[in-house]
Amino acid sequence: MKRSCHQGLVKRNLAAYSAVVFFGCAGPSIRQFSVEPQVLCEGESAVIRWDATGELAMAYSLEAAPAAESSCNARGRETFAMTLVARKGSEEVPRKVEVVQLHESVTEPIAIRTTSLEGSTVVAVGEKNRALWGDRVLIATLASCQSRVVEVRHSGKTAVLPSNGAVSDALSETALAGSCEFRSPLSSDEQKNPALRPKDLEVLATLRCRKGPP
Repeated sequence: MKRSCHQGLVKRNLAAYSAVVFFGCAGPSIRQFSVEPQVLCEGESAVIRWDATGELAMAYSLEAAPAAESSCNARGRETFAMTLVARKGSEEVPRKVEVVQLHESVTEPIAIRTTSLEGSTVVAVGEKNRALWGDRVLIATLASCQSRVVEVRHSGKTAVLPSNGAVSDALSETALAGSCEFRSPLSSDEQKNPALRPKDLEVLATLRCRKGPP
C-alpha cells in the first residue's frame, strides 16, 4: 500500500528542544520536503510541504549558535534543523532543511571572498541567496568588521564604511538579498606584500523585516 503526505503548518515559535512527530505512511522515499519561507520574520509562520512514503518521522531541534569570535557575529536569530525521515525495515532516507527565525533586533555578518585587484583596491563580489532571504528582509545599517575602509555596492546604491566601525544607513531599506560588491583600499604594506592582503572582506548588517506585503 502506498500513500503520500503533502502539507503541514508550523508556527514561528519553534520549540527550543528536539521534538518528533510521526506520520503513518508506507514506502521508504522522499520526493519533496520543503519549508517556505526558510527565513521567518517575527510573527510569521512557515508552511511545510512533503511528498513521501514509508514510516515517516519529522524532528526539529535548535542548532547551537557558533562561538563568538569578534564583534561581527549574528545576533537576534535562531536556526532550527528540520529533518524528515522515511523508513522501511532497516532502510532509512533522511532529508534536512534549515529554518532561521529572526527577532526584532538582528545582525548578520556578510563575508565575501576577494576575487580581484584593481590598482591598489581589492575587490570581492558575491551574493546573498534571494530564494532564501526574499524581499522581506531589509538592511537598516552597515558597518565594517575588519578595521578597514570598505565600499559596499548593492542594489544600485553605494555606502562607504569607515575603518572605525561606525554604522552607515546609506543602504537603508534595500533588500539584503541579491548581488553585492565590496571594495577596500590596500595599505602600503599590503600593496608590497600580497600575503598580507585580505582573503575576504566582511561587513556587519543590522536588519529589519518589511511590514506587510513586499
